[in-house]
Amino acid sequence: MLFSKNKAWFKQTLLALSAVAASFSAHSALDMSDATSRSVSEYIAILPSAEQKKVDAYHKMIRNHLNQNFSIVRTVRILTSHYPQDVQEILLAAYQHHPKQLNVISRAVIRSEAALTSDVLDTALSVAPDDYTQIIRMAIKAEPAYIDDIVAVAAQHQPNHLEEIVRVAITVEPDLSGSVIYSAANNSPNGFLDAVVNVFASIPESTSNLFYAVKDFFIGQEKVEQPNQLRANPEQWQRFLTIAKAQGVTKQEMQWLQKQGYITEEQLAQAYSSSSN
Repeated sequence: MLFSKNKAWFKQTLLALSAVAASFSAHSALDMSDATSRSVSEYIAILPSAEQKKVDAYHKMIRNHLNQNFSIVRTVRILTSHYPQDVQEILLAAYQHHPKQLNVISRAVIRSEAALTSDVLDTALSVAPDDYTQIIRMAIKAEPAYIDDIVAVAAQHQPNHLEEIVRVAITVEPDLSGSVIYSAANNSPNGFLDAVVNVFASIPESTSNLFYAVKDFFIGQEKVEQPNQLRANPEQWQRFLTIAKAQGVTKQEMQWLQKQGYITEEQLAQAYSSSSN
């Protein structure tokens, strides 16, 4: 993965720039292609000189291909298949040529070189952080088998938006809830349960899949005897119990969590005291 200190610094810079841009939003509409182009240029400017030279070289190669009537999609596929180690520099050069087609370009690489999914997502989110939901959705649709990596990279870039990341991932691929929960839990152990609870409330039809995904995750943790970082937060488990019960999870289904100590017998009895379950 290409995540680095430079990218963390760049992300902070982008957030500051976004705040400034937002203060002028009432006066003028920002052209997203201009914003992306500017963001790409700013990101390239903080790269080491060797990487900047590579971006410039690929920029010229892409221009030559386009002048020969190659499409941008075909061009990036050719380049990344021959130089997968330079996927970041190729993408940055391609984004410079067609900033409006960031998702199209990224999807083309993911579909042709699935092993580069994390690197593609890392680069796209670095230069277009505000478009994270669209980028995540695009990546999952392009290569659902890498959904756990996609959630992991997205959570690193947008740690304060884990709920939305989980919601998008579950909406696009509900049958892969287990992979989504596993990745979200490993990347945000203190926040993922709240994210799941909020998704329960906003997408009721996901409740069953998510409940069993959470249960399976903790069953797996018990089997490998890894310490569970969520045991010390009973308030989160109370919310989980309350919302899951309200969405139709039965007392019998909830008993495994009680037996393992995640919720107490008293909590379980109280939650289902007025229910036949």
